[in-house]
Amino acid sequence: MCATPAELTDLAARADQLPRAPGVYLFRDGRGRVLYVGKARNIRARVRQYITGQDGRLMVRFLVRAAADVDAVVVQTDREALVLENTLIKKHRPRYNVKLVDDSSFLHLELDLGARWPRYRLVRRVEKRRGKVRHFGPFTSASRGRSTLEFVQRRFPMRTCSDRELHSRKRPCLLHQMGRCIAPCVDLCTKQEYGEVVEQSLLFLEGRDDELLRRLRTSMTAAAEGLEFERAATLRDTIAAIQTALERKSVADNKLGVRDVWGLHRGESGGAVALLPVRHGMMQEAVILPFTDHPGLDGELLSSVLNTWYADSVDIPVEILVSHALDDGEALAELLTERRRAAVRVRVPQRGKKTRLVELAVENARSAWQRREDAAARRAVGLEELQRVALLPRLPRRMECFDNSNIQGTDPVASMAVFVDGEPARALYRRYRIRTVEGADDYASMAEVLGRRLRRGLQEGDLPDLIVVDGGKGQLSAARAVMRELGVADQTDRPVDHRPMVPIIGIVKPRTERRRGDRETPDRLVLPEVKNAVRLPHNSRALRLVQHLRDETHNSAVRYHRKVRNRRTLSSGLDGLPGVGPTRRKALLRHFESAAAVRTASAAQLAEVPGFGPKLAERVFAALQAMGAE
Repeated sequence: MCATPAELTDLAARADQLPRAPGVYLFRDGRGRVLYVGKARNIRARVRQYITGQDGRLMVRFLVRAAADVDAVVVQTDREALVLENTLIKKHRPRYNVKLVDDSSFLHLELDLGARWPRYRLVRRVEKRRGKVRHFGPFTSASRGRSTLEFVQRRFPMRTCSDRELHSRKRPCLLHQMGRCIAPCVDLCTKQEYGEVVEQSLLFLEGRDDELLRRLRTSMTAAAEGLEFERAATLRDTIAAIQTALERKSVADNKLGVRDVWGLHRGESGGAVALLPVRHGMMQEAVILPFTDHPGLDGELLSSVLNTWYADSVDIPVEILVSHALDDGEALAELLTERRRAAVRVRVPQRGKKTRLVELAVENARSAWQRREDAAARRAVGLEELQRVALLPRLPRRMECFDNSNIQGTDPVASMAVFVDGEPARALYRRYRIRTVEGADDYASMAEVLGRRLRRGLQEGDLPDLIVVDGGKGQLSAARAVMRELGVADQTDRPVDHRPMVPIIGIVKPRTERRRGDRETPDRLVLPEVKNAVRLPHNSRALRLVQHLRDETHNSAVRYHRKVRNRRTLSSGLDGLPGVGPTRRKALLRHFESAAAVRTASAAQLAEVPGFGPKLAERVFAALQAMGAE
C-alpha cells in the first residue's frame, strides 16, 4: 500500500522531530512492519534526504511511498550504530535491506583439531566454539563443497567414520584396504603419523602448496629408498592430483597473503556485491550477493553488507579491501578488530595489485548481476507465454503447485512449492500431513490440502496468482470443488461479485500413444472448461516453467513422505521400552543413529546417552534383549 500525500506530509513532519545525532533509523509501513533499517551520523538530515526528494533514485521513491512512519534510536558512537543496525536487520529482515544468504545456505569444511583422531565433515552452520576447530569455505554450491571433501578424503587418508563407529570397530574397514584411511580405529598408525596426514591436509586447504609438495616429495623419496614402492606410488599420485588441482586455481600473488576483496555493482533495479577471498596468495571461490531495491548510498550499502557478513564469521581476515569508501570505515575496522581479537584494516586501495583485485571483484559483481537480469528476462518470457496459452487474466507472478505422496495409503503427506517471478521461493514451501483421509485417495487428499491453504490465504489476504495441480481433469475438478465451497472463483467465472479469484490449471504426465509407434507424448496442460489438454512444443518456456514447478513439488512431497516413513519405522522399533518416551527415544536415535544400533548396544553404552542413568540403562537393555528373543 502506497502512502497518500497526507501521509507523506505527516512523514516529513515526523522527520523534522528526529534528532540531529548519530544512530539508527527505521522506516515502517502502515502496519508497523519495518521496511528499511539504516544508520547515519545525523539521523534527521539523512531521513530528510529521502523524504524531500533530494535523493531521486527510483528505489528511494518506492521506499518513501511505502513508508507511513519513521523512528530512530540514538547511540553514542558509530561502532554502537553498527552493532545495533546488524541486530535490527537480523530481527526484522526488512524488505529494502540487502538480504544476505543465511549461513546455513553455505557449506563449510569443519575439522576439530581437539579430537584424538580428527576428521573432516561438511557443516552448514558455523558456530563459534571453544577449542581447536577449523573451518574452510564457504562453498556457494553443494557440489563444490562435496567434491572438495571427497578430494581431501581421497588424497589424505584420514578417518571418515563417526565417533561411535570409530570406538566400536574391531578390524579395519574397506577404506583402509583401498588406501584411503590409515586405520586409527585399530591402532594401525601412531598419533604422530596421523597428525602428519592432518597437517598435510591443512597445508592443502590453506593454500600452502609449495610446502605441501616439498613434504610429499621428501616422503616419496624416503619411501622409495626404503623399498616401500606401493606407498611411494600412492604419494606420487597424490602429488600429481594436487598439481592438477593447482592448475585450476587462480593465483593472485603470494605477497597478498590473507584478505577479502569486496566489489559493488549497481544497476537500475538492484545490483550485486561480490566477495573474492584471497588465502595465502590463492583466490578462492567468489561469493555473489545480489540485492534489489536498496535505497542506501554505495558506502552505506557496502558497510551494512560487511557488518552483517562478519557478525558471526569465524574467518575475519587481517585486511579487507572495498570498492567504495565507507562512511564508518574506521568504526567498522574497530568492531571487526574486537571480533577477530587482532588488528583488521578496512580500506579502498588506490593503486597497484590490490586495486586490480578490487576491479576484478566489481567485474564479478557486474557479470553476476547481468546474468541474473538475463535470466529474469527469460523467465518473464515464460510467464507471459503461460498467461497467453493458459488464458489467464493476469501475469502469474506467484504460482503454487500441490502434490500428494504415499505408499498404498500409508504415511500420506502433501507438499506445496512456490515460484515467485518464475523462480523457486523455497522459504515459502509448505509440507502437510494428511489428517482426514484414510487410504490412497489422491482426490480427497488434494481437496484437504488445498482447502487448508485457501482458508489460511483468505484469512491473511495472501492468495496466489495461479494454482497448479499435478494431475488431470480429476484432480482439477476436486480442486475447483474446494474453491467453490470456499467462495473462491477461478478464471472461468464471470466477475459478477466480489469473490476472490484464483486461476487454476493442471499438468498431466506423458502417456504412450500406441497408434503412433508407442511414442511418448510430452506433458500437457489441463485448463478448466476446456475439453482437450493443451500441447506445447517441448522447448516452450511456459511448459518448462510449469514442469520445473511440478518437479519441485513432487520432489518435496517424496522427500517429506520418506522422512515421515523413516521416522515412524525408527520409532516403532523402539516403542514400548520402559521409561522411554518421545524425548528419550529421540536421544537414543541421536546417539546411536539407528534403531538397529540401539538394539545391539550394551547396558554400558546405553548409560552414556544423555538422560539415561545406569539403572534405566539396565532396564532398557533387558527389554531390548527380551524383544530380540521373541
